[in-house]
Amino acid sequence: MRDNFKGKSIILGAPKYFKINDFLKRELYHLGFDQVIEVSYDYYKFRYKNIFQHTKSFIAKTFRNRPHYKQYLMFKAIEPQLIASLKDVKKVDYALLIRPDTYSSSFIDVLHTKAEKVIAYQWDGLDRYPATYPLIAKFDSFFTFNPADVSLDGVLPVTNFGPASYSRKELEDKNRLIDIYFSGSYEPKRINTLERMIEQCTILGLNTKFIINSSKARIVKTCALSVTNKQISFEENIRNSYNAKIIVDLVFEGHTGLSFRIFEALAFDKKIITTNKQISKYEFYDTSNIFIWTEDTTADDLRQFIEKPYRIVNDFIKNKYSFENWIKYVLDYGNFTSISLPE
Repeated sequence: MRDNFKGKSIILGAPKYFKINDFLKRELYHLGFDQVIEVSYDYYKFRYKNIFQHTKSFIAKTFRNRPHYKQYLMFKAIEPQLIASLKDVKKVDYALLIRPDTYSSSFIDVLHTKAEKVIAYQWDGLDRYPATYPLIAKFDSFFTFNPADVSLDGVLPVTNFGPASYSRKELEDKNRLIDIYFSGSYEPKRINTLERMIEQCTILGLNTKFIINSSKARIVKTCALSVTNKQISFEENIRNSYNAKIIVDLVFEGHTGLSFRIFEALAFDKKIITTNKQISKYEFYDTSNIFIWTEDTTADDLRQFIEKPYRIVNDFIKNKYSFENWIKYVLDYGNFTSISLPE
């Protein structure tokens, strides 16, 4: 464990889906934080109390221009419990909320009474979650990974990041070895891309693992695409990514920022196939390591990419996009390399 943040404490609020909060807590302790106090919660488990609450939500979303009213109800149900959990917390150094749109304005005010500095990171495009806009000014610093959002007042640029706390020895697993790996949430437009990608991989005889996570049963064409309603934890994805030769990344519609998969590939010296054309604007873009998939991609195009030797990325760039540098940058602590986004 490193001692960069020895003696420091932080309140962490992050989504619990895929156990991302556990991953972040591990990374923070790895860097020497003495205390990580969680205000994370699982908003996907929310259920309406009754038909009247459901109807009220429908009216608010449909007729009163409050599309995220259900999200408001989700947090209001858990807010008293989270505030109570902070009752005995004395002043801490930092509070960091990831997906701040899932918290209320009043709760952010509570955090300001507990932390010297309150920071937010929105890893989804702001247009997808407009409830975020009125919260921006409430933070000491507000970051986004989506270049299109950086033009807004009070919004600072930052990318996602690669893991820093895992050793190669810890991650190596012969039972996970695979040529190409993908895991991601269900989105209708992703299915056709995945099916075509699998077809081209099959032509080349590649050993693949493509997983779609969906809370509902989904039917896809007959191909090597697995659909599961069981969440694959963030750590499990990291282990799978490490033991793959190539990692697949599919960009969400409305996003131009780079996903975690990109930075895992960078950290682990892995090749990546992505549908995010914006990656060509980043300093680590190299056609030997990164392939931009299009509708016209053929098996021969893919073969040529696979046959290219991986070109090692220098340590300065890899360290720049690691969690260690990321957290120093967003907390404005110690020596760090600033992280910008392309225009």
